[in-house]
Amino acid sequence: MKKISAYLSFLLWALIIIPIWPQSDSLLSQREKLKQGLLHSNSKQKAELFLDLGKTYLTDSIDVAQSYFQQALNLNNETIKPEIYLNLSQIYLRKHDLDSLIVVLNEGISLAERQNNPMILTKLLYGLGDAYYYGNKYDIADQFYEKGLKIALKNKDYQTAADILVDRSYLYDFWAKRDEAMQLLDRAIKIADSIGYIKGEARAYLQIGNIYHGLNNETKALEYYQKTLMAAQKIDNIKGIAIATANIGMSYLELGQLDLAIQFHQQAIPVLKKINDIPSLINSYEDLGLAYSKKKNSLKTLKYVNKAIILSKKIGSKEDLSKALNVKAEAFSNLKQYKTSNKYLDSCINIAKEIGFGLLLQKSYKKYAENLNHLGQYNLAYNYLNKHNRVKDSILTEQFQKQLADFESKYKTLEKQRKIDNLKHSQKIQNIYIKMLGFGSAGLILFIVSSGIFLYQKRKKEKQISQLELEKSQLLAQNLSNQLELKNKQLTTHALNMMQKNKLLSAFYNSLSEMSHMITGEAKSKLTVLKKQIKNLLTSEKDWNTFKIYFEQVNKDFLSKLKGINPELTSNDIRLATLMKLNMTNKEIASILNINYQSVKNAQYRLKNKLNLDNEDLRRFLAEI
Repeated sequence: MKKISAYLSFLLWALIIIPIWPQSDSLLSQREKLKQGLLHSNSKQKAELFLDLGKTYLTDSIDVAQSYFQQALNLNNETIKPEIYLNLSQIYLRKHDLDSLIVVLNEGISLAERQNNPMILTKLLYGLGDAYYYGNKYDIADQFYEKGLKIALKNKDYQTAADILVDRSYLYDFWAKRDEAMQLLDRAIKIADSIGYIKGEARAYLQIGNIYHGLNNETKALEYYQKTLMAAQKIDNIKGIAIATANIGMSYLELGQLDLAIQFHQQAIPVLKKINDIPSLINSYEDLGLAYSKKKNSLKTLKYVNKAIILSKKIGSKEDLSKALNVKAEAFSNLKQYKTSNKYLDSCINIAKEIGFGLLLQKSYKKYAENLNHLGQYNLAYNYLNKHNRVKDSILTEQFQKQLADFESKYKTLEKQRKIDNLKHSQKIQNIYIKMLGFGSAGLILFIVSSGIFLYQKRKKEKQISQLELEKSQLLAQNLSNQLELKNKQLTTHALNMMQKNKLLSAFYNSLSEMSHMITGEAKSKLTVLKKQIKNLLTSEKDWNTFKIYFEQVNKDFLSKLKGINPELTSNDIRLATLMKLNMTNKEIASILNINYQSVKNAQYRLKNKLNLDNEDLRRFLAEI
């Protein structure tokens, strides 16, 4: 099951903001020494000892750690209070108490600013960015990341800078600005490499893997998860090793290599249990359940999906519970127990509606339709497919928000133009004024003084106009970028909709064909009519005409250039070329064109010949047009 990588990533290697006492045989003796020190220390020293004691418990008992941090805070040692707040923030983060998390971070920031302590201030701002990210306030999160990053770089705190860049990339990935996300990650890797910060490199590799995973490029995702694992092994980071191992298992599952998926998840689970990483543990159990369901092993399927559900209920996460129920439903569907699958989908759908989990609701309706199709309940299956499409449309209202942003950008551009016009008008008035002075009775001195003032003001206004012109150009460029991004998204969405529609219609058609051998008479005649209607839908030109409109808006000269190379290209050649231009896989193309995989390969071979490409790669050629 595809994971929501942003949620996992922040919990990947917990407590990256502050150092943690290492787990070793000397930990107990270290705690004992600190406790003994409390017996012979003054108030200021006790605060420092309580702080250090709390740090030693962060890995295994956060309630004890919180108690020590609170005792340190009560002693009012102003010097270390920002650091105490920073450590307390880790407690509230792990308890998912966002309100308390934001309060302690703001308290710490106020103190750190008054004390002029940039190193702690950077980490507190970084933590506040994470807090707002968890609270889904992404614009505010980005502001605090930016502020923290500037202070970190100014004070050469490159480790924190690298971490902020990685976490910030999750925002841009969420906003579907993946090029910007990759740029942030590339910058993070360079900074981390320059200071030998291997953990920072590993976190960046992991996020790159997550981005490729979200783009369904599982081969590249696997490559970066393996890089993550190697980096984590270099520094013997137990949690990093476990997370990377689990993600490798996730990629192998998506690639259909079930035995390897099971092997890697089984390696990760004991460590995830030891470090009490419940969200990652739930995901591993879910993947194991799916892997065994695809191997038709019902006992092990139920064993692991039930473990995922129990853990989700234990931590009280409705999001995790709904995902686990969806996985259980998918597992039963793989086992061809479609009615049981739908029972769990009902529970999943109810929770997803309650918490507004649109993506999971969309996925659940689609699976429900597929199950009903297998059960021969075609009318009901069609209804659930419509529900799936309605949810998808509601999710795509994000496009409307982007359009609003475009309108706002245009408004700001007009405002800039108005200011420019006002300044130019002001200059004209001053030009008239200076001419009048030249002919006035005030004489040469007044003329020289006035001219000097005028020249100064003129240069000042010219500078203002240049700045406003620059801002106007930037706003126009941003507006064009937003429009292109929206059109690209519309284009890809439409292509994927065609693919999903054709998949389901083909499944309906095949099911009806199987049934036609078992019925006779009037029912068979009606079945034939229904099959013909489905066939017509599969070959409909309506979807392609809409697709062509979107495509030509984004790739204006592509079709004319193709026709210029060979005017004899058929409509099927053009369709194949446009889908390859969108970098769709052969499997996706086969589904959209309603042909088999080998037919796609044959069509590509014919197209390559028609375009007179001998040794040149067809995909690369089309991408560069």
